[in-house]
Amino acid sequence: MTISDHLGPREDVVDALRAELLGPAPAGKPLDRGSFDNWEEARGPWVDPESGEEVLDRAPLVRYGVGVLYPAEHTTQPADEDHTVIAGLIDGDGELDEEVFDGLQEAAQRTVGGSPEDDDFDLAGANDRRPSTIGLSFMLAGGSGTALRVVFTGGRYQRQNVRVAGDARRWWVRSPVIAVWELPADDIATAGRVLRKPQPDLDASRGIDGLDLELIVNVRSHQDGRLITVALVNRTAPGTQPLDAVSLFQAEMTVEPQGGWLAPYPEAAEAETHPDDASFNLLYREARTFAVGHGCAADWADPVDGRATWAKADPLPWYEAPSITPDIRQNGSPLTVSMEQLAGDGPGGPERLEQVVGAYAEWIEGLAEKAAGLDERFRPTAAQHIEGCRKALARMREGLELVRDARSDVGRAFRMANRAMLRQQLRSGGAVRPTRSADGRFEVEGAQPDEEAARRNGKGNWRAFQIAFLLAAIPSSADPRHGDREAVDLIYFPTGGGKTEAYLGLSAFSILLRRLRDPGDASVTVLMRYTLRLLTAQQFLRAAALICALEEVREEEPDLGDPFSIGIWVGGETTPNSRADAKTALGKLHRGEQDNPFLLLRCPWCAAQMGPVPSQEEDSAPRQSRRKTGRRSGAAVRTPVAGYSEYRGTVRFICPDHECRFSTEDSPLPIYVVDDDLYDQRPTLVIGTVDKFALIAWRPKAQALFGFGQHGTRAYSPPSLIIQDELHLIAGPLGSLTGLYEGVIEELCTDRRGRAPVLPKIVASTATIRRHEEQVKALYGRERVHLFPPHGVDASDSFFAVYDRDPDSGTLKPGRRYIGVHAPALGSMQTTQVRTFAALLQAAKDLPEDLSDPWWTLLAFFNSLRELGNSLSLMQSDIPDYLRTVNNRSSTDRTGMRYLNWVEEMTSRLRQDQVPEAIQKLERQHTNEQRAVDACLASSLIEVGIDIPRLSLMAVVGQPKSTSQYIQVTGRVGRRYSAARA
Repeated sequence: MTISDHLGPREDVVDALRAELLGPAPAGKPLDRGSFDNWEEARGPWVDPESGEEVLDRAPLVRYGVGVLYPAEHTTQPADEDHTVIAGLIDGDGELDEEVFDGLQEAAQRTVGGSPEDDDFDLAGANDRRPSTIGLSFMLAGGSGTALRVVFTGGRYQRQNVRVAGDARRWWVRSPVIAVWELPADDIATAGRVLRKPQPDLDASRGIDGLDLELIVNVRSHQDGRLITVALVNRTAPGTQPLDAVSLFQAEMTVEPQGGWLAPYPEAAEAETHPDDASFNLLYREARTFAVGHGCAADWADPVDGRATWAKADPLPWYEAPSITPDIRQNGSPLTVSMEQLAGDGPGGPERLEQVVGAYAEWIEGLAEKAAGLDERFRPTAAQHIEGCRKALARMREGLELVRDARSDVGRAFRMANRAMLRQQLRSGGAVRPTRSADGRFEVEGAQPDEEAARRNGKGNWRAFQIAFLLAAIPSSADPRHGDREAVDLIYFPTGGGKTEAYLGLSAFSILLRRLRDPGDASVTVLMRYTLRLLTAQQFLRAAALICALEEVREEEPDLGDPFSIGIWVGGETTPNSRADAKTALGKLHRGEQDNPFLLLRCPWCAAQMGPVPSQEEDSAPRQSRRKTGRRSGAAVRTPVAGYSEYRGTVRFICPDHECRFSTEDSPLPIYVVDDDLYDQRPTLVIGTVDKFALIAWRPKAQALFGFGQHGTRAYSPPSLIIQDELHLIAGPLGSLTGLYEGVIEELCTDRRGRAPVLPKIVASTATIRRHEEQVKALYGRERVHLFPPHGVDASDSFFAVYDRDPDSGTLKPGRRYIGVHAPALGSMQTTQVRTFAALLQAAKDLPEDLSDPWWTLLAFFNSLRELGNSLSLMQSDIPDYLRTVNNRSSTDRTGMRYLNWVEEMTSRLRQDQVPEAIQKLERQHTNEQRAVDACLASSLIEVGIDIPRLSLMAVVGQPKSTSQYIQVTGRVGRRYSAARA
């Protein structure tokens, strides 16, 4: 399936949400009768036989919650009997506190240079719980002769009495409303006026009989034109009619300049006090705002030369963020580099590296030409960006020269690192192969990973940014006294772009280079740190696969010394802190008395399932694809435990598949999870959470991880590379606490045995960060940061990451679509969730079976566990009930109804061993033969580290705590098809 295959289903999902919340949704048979013998006959949907407009069998204020304009006098009108429950949820006053609202108005006026005394324009009706007003503010340009056309579109519903089984029922028939105002140039030429236009143009309008609509226009002067606010107020007097009959639905308003245009909306005049502000102003100079909504969102025509031809008040706004790709092309061909070519001594590899470096150099020269044509205020910042690019180019060229010499230790380490990375990519990433216990033996389904299939799927290649980063970082990593050794390398790249592979490649290089220079220096080389236990667990498996690959390389190269290994250093709630704890935990696992604390649930080399597994008695699934491994599980074991073995007082890991190279007593998996084992074995790569490093003050044995012997003297080299993933999370209180320890950790990692101290190399990565230089200085005390890749002059192109476009037409490919839901007419957030979730879930059910999987699982994000708990209750009762309501509108049976059979939770309340299990459940695809998760309710645990390509549907409930969290969270979906809606 391709992206284009899923665009149609995505639009179907969006249309279903729009039909549920905003309407209208005309469908069904013409209503040609006024009486029904029973409810089965009355079941719709129905449409008006003359107009084709929809007919509702319930009050429209119950049916729709978005885009509703109540009468301005609605607060004194009793609610219609059909929706007293809904009305009871709505605040009777519904207005903002007067002092708060006055402050908001003053702030808005300061933004455009006005003052509250200049204008008696009141938009309070747009902010009511039952709004009566929608409005738009925009900058009108084009001279004093410019007129303005305002068009309001919507619908109204009128009562139609029917009888069902002898009972009188009130149904509602929609009729469209179009109101047009033509504002001549003279009316809007003078600033400081507030115009009131109670009567639309009767010739151009329709459906307005009995309605009282008022257009209010406020004109203010501005240096770029006239700042105009247009607001439409529903002033229809309710009289004795129910609110449904005098409210407007599907309310939208469009403004169109006649003889002029819309200029960019003025922004607050703030000085660029920080270089980051100037950078972002340059990069996003084309992303301008052309209108601001009041009680709604604003949309506008795609601007041409800084001019828009219309703006619209939109009650259900959407925005499609451009898809960013790291897969760049040169002359129509992908600009990638084969790991296999770089791993060999033959031709092809160095030439391909030169191509990447040369292409980047050409791109920089093009930047210089483009910068010359920029507005004067952007040129200094553009010059700084170009200088940063040239410095990165110089570092890449230096690294390229170092790796050219295949006989040097740097050249050899580079080639071996490529060999290891190639094998890691070809072996990892596949689905878990189930293991079961049968007849006292373990059986593993399926075959070993298919390396040739992985090659066909594009594995085994460096993306341009990954290999460029590796080249740029090699000089300061290889030479302890290099001028850039003290600089922090910060990988700044979008989510899903491959940051992990970039720093894993540098890790492999650093590990191999140390062994080539001193085969006996078998100590910790790399410290890799994370902030969240979920991220730690996922990255642990990827790094473990690399260590397994390095072990294969070591066996092929006789001068690499002792075995390579990896250890995970986290809290006692995640892994055992002592060998005694590990032995006790293993015994309890065998007795079925404890959760799994050993973290390793699959072999990182062949994907065989490890840990507690089903026995033959528990699972009678077909076994034609299983193979016996020849290892007995033990006659007295009640719960079979695959891959965990007691050995010399501790627990080690042996793959249960005898075809795996890590499946024998002599060749176990090179993995340690018990703290005592880490202190004794000093694994080559140690992964841990930042809080665990606070233990160094309380656990003297931890000094072994930094190369110190029993008496505190240096016995081995300290870690030479420190990697900090998701740097943006080291902020606030956590950042303050982490910063206290960083000075100590750097000192422990500093080798003072030579004439001059050797500092560790620090590499960090993030997808969302601002003011990184201040953060790096506060955390690490280092003055210089190398951002990679450096900024260009446009957000759409940093050479290594570009907006994804169709190669033939040049148009943007589909990106993530964001839809904003604000439904004041529904009365509560809970009701809004019920309607929204039900619409999205049912829409996936209505799709063709072979196209439904990306949209089947709804991932919902919440700011707090309390909010998540409320929604979990809705998933158990209200949403299933409303799904029946949705089904009843269009069907007489239950075959097309969506049922919620499987709701998962992804929060900190999960035990450590439950987290990878939850991820595996989310990876299950929806097919005719296999059920998938219906909904997953998640907290900040999913903010980083989750990579499940099939997920394409997300709901963000409430406002995330920060913009970076919003970006990170919504980056969890749409990774395969780039067509997610969030």
